[in-house]
Order: sequence, then structure tokens, then C-alpha cells
Amino acid sequence: MLARFWKFYVDSFSGLSKEVWTLAVVILINRAGMMVLPFLALYCTRELGFSIVQAGIVTGMYGAGSLFGSLLGGWLTDKVGFYKVLTFSLFLGAIGMASLSLYTSFYALSAAVLITSTIVDASRPPVMAGIAYFSEPENQTRAVSLIRMALNLGISIGPAVAGFLSASAGYNWLFILDGLTCALAGLYLVLQIEPGSRGKPKIQEEEIDSDRKITNDHLYFIFLFVAGINIIAFMQILSSIPLFFNESLGLDETQIGLFFTFNGLLVFVFEMPLVAYSQRRWSPFQSMILGGLLMGLGHLFLNLPLHWLIVIMGYNILISFGEIINFPFGNSLAMSRAPMHQKGKYMGLWATMFSLTFIIAPILGTQLIDQVGFYYTWVVMALLNFITIPGLKMVQKYWTD
Repeated sequence: MLARFWKFYVDSFSGLSKEVWTLAVVILINRAGMMVLPFLALYCTRELGFSIVQAGIVTGMYGAGSLFGSLLGGWLTDKVGFYKVLTFSLFLGAIGMASLSLYTSFYALSAAVLITSTIVDASRPPVMAGIAYFSEPENQTRAVSLIRMALNLGISIGPAVAGFLSASAGYNWLFILDGLTCALAGLYLVLQIEPGSRGKPKIQEEEIDSDRKITNDHLYFIFLFVAGINIIAFMQILSSIPLFFNESLGLDETQIGLFFTFNGLLVFVFEMPLVAYSQRRWSPFQSMILGGLLMGLGHLFLNLPLHWLIVIMGYNILISFGEIINFPFGNSLAMSRAPMHQKGKYMGLWATMFSLTFIIAPILGTQLIDQVGFYYTWVVMALLNFITIPGLKMVQKYWTD
């Protein structure tokens, strides 16, 4: 039994190109240094003395910059290629991240976060376009899962280190190390990907002749809207959830960092085999629906009158398996719908949708907490997860690649 599972686990990684593995390592190095974002709201309230609402706005500025960066990165990817955009984003983002600790006023920090996240998240569309270039169509969902697996392994490392550093050495080290890992990721990319393989597509030639244009692909925009509602609820994990753990459950930074470590490890261990299993058992839309359902149940679990450790563990398991089953298939559906010559634009809009959730989620979450408290905030988030189910069923009815 164990041998069969191990074989299935190993087989789920087969068939992926060297370049996809390189991109995964780049993401791993970069996200292992993602120390600022999970603690940005706490940094604002505890270190700088901002209100919860102001902390939500600063975190929302990260989302606004992510939006601009996604649009810019998608447009530039189609113009100059994914490699140049990704390289410049990593190296310039390193400078921006390292300098964030210099800004301590509300307006200065908000502007600095906006500019830095614009540069950093310009990397998202070229990474997705790189997967399209270097993957066979049948391997794209698993390639996306490998990237997410690397991302979550990095996230399992970064916040744990960040929680320890913020409690012992101060928040300034979070910004310095975040910038350093951006630079290291850029250096690894330059050293590993050969010049001759920086844009060679592995997509059928007939896709290049597709007459589908993103400006009149209305169903794609509906799909983005429905998926975005679900992600707004999920993104509370980066803003409202740390505040809830701190204010309602009494956890300190180190404990909150360990929560993110456990979340990242769950996704790291289970994503590839679960995605491979889901591909055999369900359609991509069915997988997204099941994932949204699990996320909604995770938010409701936060309101159960149980021991705090059980609440955290239950939420973590439900939200982790929900994102594993939901997110890779959303990425894959967006990627497969795009003609080859418009990969940057399509994936830029997908990344832009994610960025919009970075803006809306922290502001919505902190406003709800301020007005109605944590209990009803989690009820609202669960409802957002649940209402995407009929939306995805409607999109599926008309969807064709």
C-alpha cells in the first residue's frame, strides 16, 4: 500500500521539463524570503502604531501595486518575452523590498508598498507564460502545481523565520532578507536558463492561428469575476487571519509564523498527488467547486467553540486542501483558454484578478472586523466561497478551450 502511494506520488512529478523545474526553484528561493506580507498588518499596528483600518489600507496598497504589476508584466511579456520581465522584476524588487523599512509614516509607507509590489508582482504573468512555453498541454496543470508547491514550501520557511526574527531581532530584518532572496532568485534564473531556450513554445501550432481576442472573450471575464470572489475570502489568510489569531486567540508572532509553516507544508506534501488524483476523477470546474466548498467550511470552522489549537488545525486543513484542489485548475483553465500569442495578456489578467483580491480582501476584512467583529466576518467569507459554486457551474456550461 505504501509502495503504491509512493509510486503514485513520484509519478505525479514525471514529464515536466528542466525549465519548469528551474522556474519552480526560482519561486522557492523568492518565496522562502516572503517575510513581509504575512506580518505587514501586525507590523503596521504593533510597530508603527497604525489603526486596524490603516493597516488594512497599507496591505491593500500591496494589492494595488500587484494589480498594476500584473497588467504591466502581462503586457511586457507579450512585447519583450517572459525572461527579461521576470529578471528585471526580481532584481529591482530586491531593492524595493530592502528599502521598505525606511518608511514609517502612513502615507510614505503606503506609497512605497504600492511601488514595490508593482515591481515585484510584474513577475507573475511571465512565470505563468514560462510554464506555457516550457510545458506540453497535458502537463500544464501539474506544472502549475509544481510552481505552487515550490511557492508553498517557500512560504512554509519564510513566515516561520519571520516570526522568530520579528520577535527577537526586530521587523527591519524581514525587509532586508525579503530583498536578499529576490536577488538570489534572479541570480539563479540567469545562471540556469540557457539563452536558446528562453522563449521556445511547446504549444500546438494551430493555437497561434486562433482568432479569439481577449477584448471580446466575455466568458473569460465572467470566469475571472467568479474565481475572484472565492479568492477574496481565501486571501483573509494574509490579513484578517493573523489579526484574529493575535487578538482573539492570543497567539504571538512566532506562533503565527508556525501556522503559516504548517499551511505551507500541507500544500507542499499533498498538492501534486491530489492534483493528479483530481485530474483523473473530476473535471477542472468540479475540482474548483469542491475546493471552494472546503474553503467556506474552513471559515465557518473558525467560529466553533473549541480549543484554540483545534480551531487552528481544522481551519488550516480545510483551507489548505481547498486551495490545493481549487487554485491549480483555475490557473490551468486560464492558460489553456489563451492563444499562444496572447499568453501574456490572458495570464496578466488572471494575475490582475489575484491582485484585485489583494486590494479588496484586507480592506473588506478589516472593515468587517471593525464593524461587526470576527464571528460575522467569517460567516461573510464562507458565504463568498459558497456563492461561487453556482457561478462556476454556469461558466462550465458555456466554456470551450
